[in-house]
Amino acid sequence: MFVEQSHKILVLWLLILSSTATFSQEKSIETHPQTVPPQQYLKEFIPNLLKDTKEVYSEDNIRYFILSVVASGVAFSQDDKVREFWLENEPLGDWKDLGNNFGGNGNIHLYLALGFLGIGQLADNPKLDQTGQVLIEAGIISGLTTNILKGLTHRQRPNQSDYASYPSGHATTAFTFASVIDRELGHKWGIPAYALALFTGLSRMESDAHWLSDVVMGAGIGMIVGYAVSKAHDNPPNKKFERHPKKQNLLNSAILVPIVPEAKETGLGIGFFLPLD
Repeated sequence: MFVEQSHKILVLWLLILSSTATFSQEKSIETHPQTVPPQQYLKEFIPNLLKDTKEVYSEDNIRYFILSVVASGVAFSQDDKVREFWLENEPLGDWKDLGNNFGGNGNIHLYLALGFLGIGQLADNPKLDQTGQVLIEAGIISGLTTNILKGLTHRQRPNQSDYASYPSGHATTAFTFASVIDRELGHKWGIPAYALALFTGLSRMESDAHWLSDVVMGAGIGMIVGYAVSKAHDNPPNKKFERHPKKQNLLNSAILVPIVPEAKETGLGIGFFLPLD
């Protein structure tokens, strides 16, 4: 039941984001490159990924990784107390499923990234196109970083289910997504994305799947990687920028409106409104 609802939330959020970004396309055209053809993006994918990785692990960002380790070290001293609080109180209740199944779900975040890419291509919207690219590349780098650390630390989860506790993969995924959305689409969408990321981290602790220090480190990795990869896509030398607005076609001007069915029906629809003046 919850999985079906989470997919509806996913589609609805993507539609709202795409509609808002379409309105602001002309305003942001000087800070986003032209839409990249799929063939060109695939050709440049590996070079872009290498450039992103270099930016993530640049000298400027190493200090932030160190700060994350220090913060998780401080949190480590409170792990047992925090775990005891969550187990005794369970303030989130069934809502923790939102964070466990949606907020930090890597598959859902991949679908969102591909959705941004697809809508960006169809609507010729550089902002959405670049957002999709950054989400995919940041997700790969943060995922690899987290899994390597899990293997190196071999820390047991608080529920003793396995030895892949540090850092939290759900927190890393959620905060990577939030930092990219915040930098690419602004605080209007970044703040809600960060709220969901924080809720995801809390959900993992209430589910007894992670310690506080796991979540702190995962959040740090996610934010560092998300912002760094987004920064690496600023003014890319191999892509031309438009300094003059393009003549918009009907699809660029379309207003996307989600259509929610009545109570006894299921699914979602999309309404298109085209200004004719």
